[in-house]
Amino acid sequence: MRKKETFWLIGTTSFVLILILWIFGIGGLKSDSVTDINVHDTYYVIANIHLIIPFISLTFFGVYLIRMLRRNFKNLTANLIFMISDITLILIFTFLISLVNSIREIPGSTEYPPLSGGIVENAGNGWNNAYYILLIIQLILIILLTISGIKTGLNYKRTE
Repeated sequence: MRKKETFWLIGTTSFVLILILWIFGIGGLKSDSVTDINVHDTYYVIANIHLIIPFISLTFFGVYLIRMLRRNFKNLTANLIFMISDITLILIFTFLISLVNSIREIPGSTEYPPLSGGIVENAGNGWNNAYYILLIIQLILIILLTISGIKTGLNYKRTE
C-alpha cells in the first residue's frame, strides 16, 4: 500500500471516529451503551454498536465509491476497501429486509374501510413501501459490487 492510500485510510477512519464521538459522545463507545427510540407508545432499546457499524460502513462506502470512480477502478486498495464496505452494507440491508418483511406480515394489519370493496391485507401500513425500497437499494448495492469486481479483475489481470 502506498503512502497516499495509507493517509486516505487514516483520514477516513479519523473522520468516522470524530463523527461517532460527535453523535454518540464519549459514553457512546462503551460496550453497554444503548440508544432509546420512542415510536408511538413503544420504546426500542438498541445497542450503540448496532448503529455505529452501519454508520462506519456507509461512510467508507461513500468515500471509497468516490475514490474508486475518480480513479476509474485503477486503485486496487480503494477498490478492495469499497468492496468490503459494500458487502457489509449488503449484509446489513439483508437483515433490514427480513425485519421489515416480518413486520409487514403481522396479521391484522388490514385497511378499513377497504377502498376496493373487499378486505385488503397488509395495505396502508407503509411497511410495503419500505420493503420494496430496501430491496431496490440492496439490488443497486449488488450491481455496484459486481461492476467493481469485474472492473478490478480486468485492471489487475495476471499475465503469465
